[in-house]
Amino acid sequence: MPISFVQRATGLAAVVVTLTGLAAASTQAPQAVPSPAALHSIAAGHHRSATGTVDPARTHQEIAGFGASEAYFQGFLANHPHSAEIYDALFGPVNGLHTDFLRLQNSFRYAPSTEFARDTLAIVEHANALRSSRMTIIMSSWSPPSNLKSNASEKNGGTLIRVNGHYAYDRFAQYWQDSVRVYRALGIDPTYVSIQNEPDETTDYESCRFNPSEAPYKGESNAGYAEALDAVYKSFRHLPSPPHLLGPETIGIGYGDEAAFAKALNPDEIYAVTHHLYTGGDKNDPDSFIPAMQAVKDQSQGKLRFMTEYYTPTGFDTALMIHNALTVEEVSLYLQWPYTWPSGEGGGGLLQVEDPRDPAHWKNKDGWKFADSYFAMKQFSYAIHAGYRRVDASSSNDQVKISAFVSPRGDKLVVVAINTSAGEDTSLKLKLGTFAVHASSIIYRTTFAVPEATERFASLGPLAPDGILDLPPHSVATLEIVK
Repeated sequence: MPISFVQRATGLAAVVVTLTGLAAASTQAPQAVPSPAALHSIAAGHHRSATGTVDPARTHQEIAGFGASEAYFQGFLANHPHSAEIYDALFGPVNGLHTDFLRLQNSFRYAPSTEFARDTLAIVEHANALRSSRMTIIMSSWSPPSNLKSNASEKNGGTLIRVNGHYAYDRFAQYWQDSVRVYRALGIDPTYVSIQNEPDETTDYESCRFNPSEAPYKGESNAGYAEALDAVYKSFRHLPSPPHLLGPETIGIGYGDEAAFAKALNPDEIYAVTHHLYTGGDKNDPDSFIPAMQAVKDQSQGKLRFMTEYYTPTGFDTALMIHNALTVEEVSLYLQWPYTWPSGEGGGGLLQVEDPRDPAHWKNKDGWKFADSYFAMKQFSYAIHAGYRRVDASSSNDQVKISAFVSPRGDKLVVVAINTSAGEDTSLKLKLGTFAVHASSIIYRTTFAVPEATERFASLGPLAPDGILDLPPHSVATLEIVK
């Protein structure tokens, strides 16, 4: 149905926007076929036994959910001839990841056209059409418009302009208020807003630098993140049901920037402390991030913590990073970068999607394929959703990592077990507390070890009566139990 609205930006004429309907599609994606290894007990070889203990009564953080970003290459998904099956693989509750969060790039620039949002709107509408509830939207800005930038460019850093000797926080806040109004009129309603992606980083693509506050920081003078956040917070008070603010969304942790930015801002103005993970450890060793994660947790007691962007070199490391973020830092939200990315470009996409304009040069028959990180994410996102609480879980074998989550009504338990050994099979005997007696259960498993990497979220049926969960080398298993 067409939508008309008046764009209320200072000094601009009214702009009438008309949207044409976008058909939603619900499709079926190919399901993973269980390998022969999924159909019997662990084969002969190096083998260890372990005990995993879950205490559903000892609770930790409440989970908001899982998801990823969709930015820069939205058109590859929205205009792909196989977009229906890709949408189902991403957002479908049966065949897909069953994620709940979608992080979007704020591309509003006061142009008298809705072209800036066309592909993003298609993605949001198709994702929502596959679900019983709408995706939760986080909107972040890689840069404000160039006329608000000190270098007159959206790229290469720069900071906010000065007007009469003062940083233009009021214009920046108005831009964000206008952005939310326009996106809402188009049908995209962000629940959360982050005013600047990675304010501590200068890049040759869209970026904008802020200091924690206006005070000089590391020898640089930039607009203050705390002052900008405060201006946007006050501007949002003029919106009905204003979005929650997230921040500071620094590039990483471990070098003091996240702590400095978080300390400078008014904690009453943010819903959750947010950051990425591109610093804080060795990208090839997820456990090296543990000290920095623990420090963030210690520094932000009393606040929710969201991890809003990261990708690792391998799918198995993705599973380990999610586990560590959930159990060490105790984040409530984990977002991958990104949902889709061009094939062969790296970039950590859960799915690799080839250029829809050039099918003659596709390397894959249908122009897209799963990345290993897709299945690592699915081991968590498929069964764990908003309102679940993480509960105590431990392993007698230090090479097996366990996390566990109880549903809001207390009738479901999800256990995610990871065998970090590259060469040893493990039989994990599970002690499940009040869930030891249950009505039903199902196991899903992904094996990342080469050459045994034949399982991709394979459905293995119920937990054995003896409570043993088999874990091949470098595997991740998710057990869902219903009382």
